[in-house]
This record gives sequence, C-alpha cells and structure tokens, in this order.
Amino acid sequence: MNDNPASRKSIALRLGVILLVVAAVLASVCGFVVSETEQGIVLRFGKPTRILTAPGYYFRWPAPVEHVVRVDRRLQHADIRLSETLTQDRRNVIVPVFFVWRVSDPLRFHTSVQDVANATPKLDALVTSARNSVLGRHSFADLVSDGRNGTSLPAIEQEMLSMANRDAADQLGIELMSVGISRILLPEANTQSVFLRMRAERKREATQYRAEGRAQATRMKAETDKETSRLLADAKRQAEEIRGQGEAEAASIYAKAHAQDPDFYRFLREMQSLRTIIDRNTTIVLDTSVAPLQWLKAVQGQPAPLPPAEPGKAPNKSPVPAPTPFIFTGDKLR
Repeated sequence: MNDNPASRKSIALRLGVILLVVAAVLASVCGFVVSETEQGIVLRFGKPTRILTAPGYYFRWPAPVEHVVRVDRRLQHADIRLSETLTQDRRNVIVPVFFVWRVSDPLRFHTSVQDVANATPKLDALVTSARNSVLGRHSFADLVSDGRNGTSLPAIEQEMLSMANRDAADQLGIELMSVGISRILLPEANTQSVFLRMRAERKREATQYRAEGRAQATRMKAETDKETSRLLADAKRQAEEIRGQGEAEAASIYAKAHAQDPDFYRFLREMQSLRTIIDRNTTIVLDTSVAPLQWLKAVQGQPAPLPPAEPGKAPNKSPVPAPTPFIFTGDKLR
C-alpha cells in the first residue's frame, strides 16, 4: 500500500472537492432565500409547517418532501368596477373607489386565494359592498360637504375602510391600508336636478351666514356704543371734577389777592371784564366814565383816573372833561 505523503494529500484534496460539490448541491436543492419583499410558507407534503416572515437564508427538505410558497408582502393597489349606488336621500351616484392592501396573514391568504390575481376580485366585492352600505346611510350633501354642517368625505372613507377591513382580514388574511373615493359622478339624467338643488342649498346657506353676520355686527355695535357712552360719561365726570377743582383753586387765589390788595384786585377784575366785553370784530358805543371803560382813557391820551383819597382826607380833584363817547370797533379805538 502506498502511504507516501503525496498520495495522502491527493486523497484529501479529492475528498475536499467531493464535499464541496455535495455541499453546493445540497445548498442549491435544500437552501433558499426569502427577500425583504416577500414572505414564505414551507409545505411538507402539501401541509404548512413553517411561516417565514423575516428575510434571510433558510433550509428545507428537498422536493417532493418540502417546497416553499412565496407570498408578496408589498403594498398592492386596485380600483373597484364602476357601478351606480343609492344615497340615503335616494339619489343615484357613481362613486369610483380605490383601495390599498397588503397580506397580513400569509397562511390564510394562501389557503383562501393563493395569489394576488385571485385576491383582487374578492377584495373588489368586499369594498363595493362596504361602499354601498355606507353611502346608503349618508345623503348626497354629505359627499360634497366640507364637514361644517355634516359628515365629511374623509369620515365616509374611514367608515368604508373599517367595514371592508374586518371581512378582508377574517376571510382573506388581507389588511386594507386605505380606501378612498377618487371621484363623484352623476348619471346624465340626474345632473341638472342635482345642480339646481345644490345651488338652492348654497343660496340658503349664504343667506343664513349673512343673517348671522348682521346679527353679530349689531351685537358688536351695541357693545361698542355702550362702551363709548361709558367712556364719555367717565371723561365728562372727570372733566367736571377737574373743572370744579380749578374753579375752587381760582376762587381761593382770588380771595387771597383780594385780601392782600383790594384796589389791585378790583383793577384786575375790571381788566378781565374789558377782555370779556370787548371781543374781536365787536363794535361798542359807551361812555368812558362808566366802569370799567374809564381805564381806556389812557389809550386815547387822556389821564387815567386818580387813585382814591386816603382815609380822613378830602378826595383828590382834577379837572375832568365832559364825558365823551368811546367807540370800539374790532380791535381799533376811536
């Protein structure tokens, strides 16, 4: 027997190659990859044994013992067939609906519909039934409403989604992600009558909004007038108080002036009387010997009246001419 090292190396190399070939064959026959876009179901003699939801590399027994069914986990989109339906107020409408779905239970999906092509018609029937049921509980005005006076369109879509999603999950292993109304169409025979009714409803709403606006404007104006009256009354009261305080202070000052110098106080009051009597653009004809016009003699070059005599003495005498009239026109003296 040849046991030299070269022979042993050759045998080991051949065994290694054989093992690699066997491993490659086993990997190709028994191994498989589940990608991120799919899920896998391992069937042994036609019966499910494992559900593979995570991506990765897995092994199975070679066929015909086991084989793998792949289920697409990506979002799917479809539209239901166009058909007429009735609203709560007995109006025929055509409401195309789209829906987005994905497989949530691979095993139930496989046993009920097996693939996407078979699932779409069943989902079409479920969504159509949900649409007809939901629209039968809502009026046509709800479909075109902005949500202020009734149910909004997104709320109607959510009702259809909730109703169809329960049946889709229980029967098909499918989760409906979204259900939406793409358009709202009217049969040709109903279009004109619907437009007329919509116009009348919008006119009624506009009239109501204008009435509410006028009522609100009236309330605001009444509140503003009330506040204005209160502010004016407060301002008038404060003005009267300030005026009263000023008059009291003026009277106090006059009293002090009269007590200190009665003659000067009398002279000051006569000057104030002149300012009050003789205004601009005023014509007056009076005797200058009448108080307080006697002080205006100095304006015409005549001597002013003598001061009163001291007590116990004869009054001062000076030649006084005959009284002459004094004429004041505007701001000119004649």
